[in-house]
Amino acid sequence: LKWKVDFNARPKNQWNPVLNLSNPIGYCDDFERVPDHEQEDNEHLIVKRSWDIALVPLKQVPMNMFLMWMIGNTLSLFPIIMTIMMFKSPFSSLFSYKVTFQKLEGRHHILQKIVFVLSNFVLIGMALYKCSAMGLLPTHPSDWIAFEVPKTRIEYGVGGEVLTL
Repeated sequence: LKWKVDFNARPKNQWNPVLNLSNPIGYCDDFERVPDHEQEDNEHLIVKRSWDIALVPLKQVPMNMFLMWMIGNTLSLFPIIMTIMMFKSPFSSLFSYKVTFQKLEGRHHILQKIVFVLSNFVLIGMALYKCSAMGLLPTHPSDWIAFEVPKTRIEYGVGGEVLTL
């Protein structure tokens, strides 16, 4: 058997699919004004959304702690790349915080911006700790040995006698 389709056999109203479709579930033909309590809900949603944006860097802290543990303290390509990414992410979000909060309108975003900036500083602190653990930060006196002045000797020991200057 071969398939055969006859396009002329359909009734005319079936050619236009809009005529045959019923309204989707939840569709309403009556358009009403949004009540004021829903406007208040919108303000509540804006505040909730701004807090969600402000807490995004804090949600990255457990992941970064796990990555810091996984990559170890050795100096090789993968740990160095991961450490650079730990620095890049908070700095790029700090430099673009105005664009991040530009989408939200309102007068109550000061606290959210402060939390956003401080949580990015927490991520930067974690990256600095990782660099210190890897030995990339000069935190020991031996790192600065080239800049120290040699100590002058007060006394010399020769044979069994002590010579004092």
